[in-house]
Amino acid sequence: MLLSNLLDAKSILHESRILSKEQVYRLLVERICHHRKLPICGEGLVQLILQRDSQSSTAYPTGIAIPHIRMEDFHDTVIGMAFLQNPIDYEGTKVEWVCLVITDKSSSNIYLNLVAALLKLSKDAPLIRELGELRDGHAVVQRLHKMEIQIKREITLGDIMISEPITISADARLSELGAIFSSRGLTSLPVVDNNNRYLGEVNILHLLKVGVPDYLMMLDNVSFLRSYEPLEKLFEQEDTLTVREIMSRDEEYLNPDTSIPEVVFEMIQHHKRFFSVVDDSGKLVGVVTASDIFRKVIKA
Repeated sequence: MLLSNLLDAKSILHESRILSKEQVYRLLVERICHHRKLPICGEGLVQLILQRDSQSSTAYPTGIAIPHIRMEDFHDTVIGMAFLQNPIDYEGTKVEWVCLVITDKSSSNIYLNLVAALLKLSKDAPLIRELGELRDGHAVVQRLHKMEIQIKREITLGDIMISEPITISADARLSELGAIFSSRGLTSLPVVDNNNRYLGEVNILHLLKVGVPDYLMMLDNVSFLRSYEPLEKLFEQEDTLTVREIMSRDEEYLNPDTSIPEVVFEMIQHHKRFFSVVDDSGKLVGVVTASDIFRKVIKA
């Protein structure tokens, strides 16, 4: 199935005004409902979309938002698009392209396949600028039709991973690592060399372990400790020890072509909530967390 076959030029907007997310949704709903008969339309549909948005963000780092509604007694798929000259702030993510997808309640596969295709498109910044500059829905459909974009049969890790993750050098001091963990709210980081080649991972437990003397690790119980004095070893060495000295080099990693069920299996099998994503050349291309799977696939 071609993506262009699911598009209606009358449901594609080009907006130069400064609008809120709610205003964009209302414009798309108004345009869609004017040309299609849906079980729910108007303000009722807008509120359903906003309610769905409140559960988890529908925005992606590439500047696209894909709000989605599954309807009872609606046996079709409708897509509305809005290209925005003035981006909308989705809780810190700047969105220039909104794609509203309305499907049947049983059509979870078509939605995931659409997400994969739209996400791939959103990574092509020059193309998105071109589509935004066309200023005409028919021209957008024709341009996408010429590209013959197929709706994939499955969504892969490369479609949902964080493609520009925060990384750290093996030569970085522990003080730098601690600062990143603290300021970014992260608990794991991929370690790379100057050419972005994957070397391993370091997590917050690696860091905390520096402050635990070896003799304590040999004890069965440390409940007798009432102060954090042993942990002061970490404070003393954070400016001298490097990430290389505490990182894990034998961590499992995943390929961007890995299927989502396989990602979940690997997370459960290895008791890992965080995986680095490495291509065939050994370079880091992204990271994925269990929360990413839950938000972007399960609760999408």
